[in-house]
Amino acid sequence: MSKFYNVVSRKTIQTGDTDKKIYHKVGVVKLTENGGCFLNLYHTDMEFQIFPNHDDELPVIDFGDHDA
Repeated sequence: MSKFYNVVSRKTIQTGDTDKKIYHKVGVVKLTENGGCFLNLYHTDMEFQIFPNHDDELPVIDFGDHDA
């Protein structure tokens, strides 16, 4: 059975002295039983396929502190 993961964007707004984080669902990632990985973003009419890079090392992305 395929697995689905939500793709969200995060916006931080200030409310007085505190920061409030708002998450908007912008798409889904689908992992298939056969090892396929697909990205569907709601603002496009395309489905993207995701696969590992075999030639170069991928950069490390630092998202900092997050609430995930």
